[in-house]
Amino acid sequence: MKTKPLTAAQIDTLAQRLSEPPIAPTASAKKAGDNLARLLAAQIGNDRAALAFTSILTAATFEQAEARLTLVLDYGNTGPVADAVPGQEQKAAGAPVTGKRKAILEQAQSGVLPQAPDFSKPTHARFRAKLAQIVALAEAGDIAALRAFEINPVSSSPKALARYRDNAVLAIGAREDRAIHDRLP
Repeated sequence: MKTKPLTAAQIDTLAQRLSEPPIAPTASAKKAGDNLARLLAAQIGNDRAALAFTSILTAATFEQAEARLTLVLDYGNTGPVADAVPGQEQKAAGAPVTGKRKAILEQAQSGVLPQAPDFSKPTHARFRAKLAQIVALAEAGDIAALRAFEINPVSSSPKALARYRDNAVLAIGAREDRAIHDRLP
């Protein structure tokens, strides 16, 4: 699939999800992108925003960019950056996480690495190598490499990979936060 750059209007639509007041239409994709980058940084912090911004704007379609923004909003606001702005309401970017996924998410937030998805069935065969790479990175605690690991969540297997990766990043981040907190006097 060939990547088509997002238009200024499409980027404005994405930015509107991060802003309460209406966003005025911008004349260029560059200005719209700058606005989106600023809003992302305010919402999830500069480090995570830079990676998220690149991932969102390099999406092959607008729908994929929306899906990536949803992932960022669903999984990107659970760390200390979200707590850094007291009184700011968290926006729900989709349906609430419930059941088994909620339990896995809560464990990840407490620093427990999630169990890798079961890819033993033939339908997952072509994704086993990617899963092995992600598991190795998670076990090594390489949060930067996990964040940079590109997954196109278009079917059930890559969606499971993305959930596992995102929960592993969350768990490793929680461990690092706890380690920093434990070292404080």
